[in-house]
Amino acid sequence: MSTSSAGQEPRTLRAVTKRFGGLTVALSVGTGIGLWLTQEAWFLSSFAIFVPLATAGVLLLTTLARAAVRSAIPPQLDKPSVRSVEPPDPTPGPSSERSGPEDDVDYLMALRHEFRTPLNAVLGFSDVLLGRIDGEINESQQEDIEIIRASGIKLRVLLDSALDLSQLATQDLKLDIETVDGKDIVKRAANEASQLWAGKQTARVSVSDEPCLVATDEARLRRCIVVLADFLAMDNRKASIEIDLDHSEGRVVVSVAALPSDRLTLDALPTPTEVLAAEDPMKIRRWPVAITSEVIALHGGSLYHGDDPARFVIRLPTGGAT
Repeated sequence: MSTSSAGQEPRTLRAVTKRFGGLTVALSVGTGIGLWLTQEAWFLSSFAIFVPLATAGVLLLTTLARAAVRSAIPPQLDKPSVRSVEPPDPTPGPSSERSGPEDDVDYLMALRHEFRTPLNAVLGFSDVLLGRIDGEINESQQEDIEIIRASGIKLRVLLDSALDLSQLATQDLKLDIETVDGKDIVKRAANEASQLWAGKQTARVSVSDEPCLVATDEARLRRCIVVLADFLAMDNRKASIEIDLDHSEGRVVVSVAALPSDRLTLDALPTPTEVLAAEDPMKIRRWPVAITSEVIALHGGSLYHGDDPARFVIRLPTGGAT
């Protein structure tokens, strides 16, 4: 292996740490300033709960991303030593029994569960407040709660995407396939995307009246749609996001478009390895899109992109992954 290849891993690992560390600081400071201006005790309490959770979540993102980088970049081969080395003991020790890929996946799944439980509690508490179950709230309070909920949804999407990235790097990602109505997935994705934007943008849904059954991993497909819609929304702040669902010739087609818009800010769909090794901030923020493309491919489908309007198109077989 060349010297440049050997040095790629530490540089990439340092870049990953800085990126997610910066995300933690921006998330904490931005949310803190907004809540401090309200001078509401219960808002400050919510901030005190959310920021440590967000910080811990981003630390998990860093861990998963670093693990994915280590798996994606081949390790440097050791130079042969002139010293005589005794043959290793063929009997596996306790540490080697726990170092298999399956154990790593189980550990990451358990770690994600530990973060998802309190995160879901924060999101549930936000829904209770926005539902006026515990009393009325004014417009300013509603706006702040929506920001908290949006940050929680964003963190949840990043956590799940980072776990998929780590599993993709080790080829351990398994889909939980079931037959569902595609209309329900699209509607839930549109609702989640609208919550993610805290009311500043909306996602409209257009579906046919006929049932549209598809064999898919429902949670992952819904997250794929949310990621693509969010990417378009961030590039087109004044546009409305339109999500269409159709099926023909044994294919389910989901179109996500920004209306009005001209061009998409990427010329080709990125790959996870390219994004993790990139230095351009515009390319770095595309890593959830790169994972989305891989997840759709695992379904036996394809992801396309186009201009005028800026859009993504998901094509899936009605029979799901093969």
